[in-house]
Amino acid sequence: MGRRRPRLAIITLLVAVVLIAGLALWRSGLLDLPPVPAGTSLESSGLAGLDSLAAEASGLSLNAPGEDERVLAELRAALAAAPSDLVIGNAYRMTVLRLIRQHLGAAAATGELAPALPSYLEGEPTATLDRLQREHPSREATLQLALAWVDEMLLYPALEIKAPASVESVELLTQIVEGSDPSYVPALYARGLNYLHRPARLVWPEHRKAPPDAASRDLGTAVAIGRRLGGGSPRLRATLALALGDAHAKEGRKNVGRSWWQIARTASADTSIRAAVDRRFSWGDGELLDRLEADLEARMLDLDPPMTDLSIMWEGGQ
Repeated sequence: MGRRRPRLAIITLLVAVVLIAGLALWRSGLLDLPPVPAGTSLESSGLAGLDSLAAEASGLSLNAPGEDERVLAELRAALAAAPSDLVIGNAYRMTVLRLIRQHLGAAAATGELAPALPSYLEGEPTATLDRLQREHPSREATLQLALAWVDEMLLYPALEIKAPASVESVELLTQIVEGSDPSYVPALYARGLNYLHRPARLVWPEHRKAPPDAASRDLGTAVAIGRRLGGGSPRLRATLALALGDAHAKEGRKNVGRSWWQIARTASADTSIRAAVDRRFSWGDGELLDRLEADLEARMLDLDPPMTDLSIMWEGGQ
């Protein structure tokens, strides 16, 4: 018994040291979280009122078979009346994206190579959102227009379309993040994803060259704000952690990336997120970059749901 007590004391001391060291490392930036911008609040971050957004979204009726043109016209009118409304703007983009997918799919089934879209879909959603952003400038309207350019990338994934669309999207998001709203989480997340999904071995055309850690900086700031303020569902927090892990791994910090992947896995019970983490932990260091890029490319092509769907902000989910 006399020998066990010193051993127990030593073990207890070691555990305490590890815990204290772990906490200190976390606070000092072991996982490389950037500082939260000064003056950040729920309102400035875009994380305020998520419950009310969820209630608004549940009240939207978007399914009227055979009346697609009327539904879009009603959404445009609603958006014109409330140009900063994230729920209506997102519903408009997602409805356009769904309808274009349907037309492209029907054309592909018949072997048509260059299908013409119905007149009410031509140039949409960019045309409507560009006009809205010019006539009623706001961070929300600018965000929707930036995401509309990413929707273009998702629908038409050829590099000659993806590259300029990504540049346009980043320019708009930079207007938000480097303007008066440096803590606006939706813009940080969207710009971080733009950087993350760019092929690592291609020189990307851009107006201003992004720093090597651009993706992890934006995504890390979004995560840091979420940790400071709270809010958001477990699925949203896990999705952010997964993307941040991807960014660190792609930028060469594999162990930091794996730490964030593990955080993502434990943050949510969402099966798709856990499956994504399990895939990542199955990759060795030598193959990690190539496998990660292939996985990110597959995520862009998976439009169920599209990665630009903002409803992840206000929908629940474990």
